[in-house]
Amino acid sequence: MARRKDQAARREHLTAATLTVIAAHGLAGATMKNIAAEAGISPRLIAYYYPELDGLIEAAHQAATDRYYWSRQRAIGGDLSPAEKLGRLMYSGLPRGEDLLLSQVLDEISVNASRSPMHATLMTLLFDREVSLYTAVLEVGRATGAFTLTDSAEAIARNFVALEDAFGLHLLAHNSSLSLERAEQQLASYAHAALGVRVTPIDPNLPKDAKKSGLRS
Repeated sequence: MARRKDQAARREHLTAATLTVIAAHGLAGATMKNIAAEAGISPRLIAYYYPELDGLIEAAHQAATDRYYWSRQRAIGGDLSPAEKLGRLMYSGLPRGEDLLLSQVLDEISVNASRSPMHATLMTLLFDREVSLYTAVLEVGRATGAFTLTDSAEAIARNFVALEDAFGLHLLAHNSSLSLERAEQQLASYAHAALGVRVTPIDPNLPKDAKKSGLRS
């Protein structure tokens, strides 16, 4: 049992090092040598756990998608109104803070998705899971009268995720015409058009008494 735990910990350490290397040097820079240097071990030891580099890259991509999705899932946990949950989703969908590294990695790997069935599958899974988060919140908002949807919940959810991905791409590319604040405003503008109310991004890490409801008529 101890050996299995050690092996799992080693694999997690290697995938974490791979994520750091991809974020810093791009997918092309994710070589066994660079990953070994980041992990502080020899390339031969990496080969023991991952004989092929592609296997390690795929494991890192899987880890990135899981961590990113579950961080968003946690952000909307608890006793919150539909507007508060939507505001938190809008906030967590843009590259920032602790999730910046994951956003950088996912952006780098998405370019390779068209050339790799595995990466394409993982990108599709993440997109669908993110859409499901938005859809659930929107459906509750509609049922409780908090939102007046101008389209189906799924269609609006897909638009939210697509907007996040587009804004994230430009923010990570340091597009001087788009700031994080402007991207938040654009998401809020779409929310107003699609839901009939103004919902603003909400930082889930703020103290409860400092949070806004995120909902304005």
